[in-house]
Amino acid sequence: TVDVIVVNGTLREGDKIVLCSMEGPIVTEIRGLLTPPPSREMRVKADYIHHKSIDGAIGVKLIGQNMDKVLAGTPVMVVGPDDEEEDIKAEVMSDLLGLTDKLQCDKKGVMVHASTLGALEALLQFLRVDTKPPIPVSHIGIGPIYKKDVNKISIMLEKGVPEYATILAFDVPIDSQARTA
Repeated sequence: TVDVIVVNGTLREGDKIVLCSMEGPIVTEIRGLLTPPPSREMRVKADYIHHKSIDGAIGVKLIGQNMDKVLAGTPVMVVGPDDEEEDIKAEVMSDLLGLTDKLQCDKKGVMVHASTLGALEALLQFLRVDTKPPIPVSHIGIGPIYKKDVNKISIMLEKGVPEYATILAFDVPIDSQARTA
């Protein structure tokens, strides 16, 4: 599942949608649309209300296949009957591809992990532009911090720059094995 905010338009069960991931666009079909009961938030565990279609500005939980690598904070688009799927894929990925300059990494620097693409972009802006001197970034990530991330940044110790053997994390969970590494 993924939680999305429908800004405009309509989502229906059976619609083909395109989502963004670091590996490229994900094309899947909506198998279910769920909303929390009235006066409840999406994050509060409760029985959800199942819908056949959703209109307007509302938060909704989408059920579908292959959504586990979707990047939080990226757009979701419906492939309509008159749309070219390849054009929709390109448009969905444009936000991520537009950040490639900002996401470029240095050979030596800290690791930055954030919960969403927007949060990652803000952190990189702060580190590279708003701090004097700028703080170099060698690796970036979206989502939880795992042991492999700790191992990756520990290379900075071998490169002789222990001050960069640091993971700066914003609003992300840390795996128990990563905590002990």
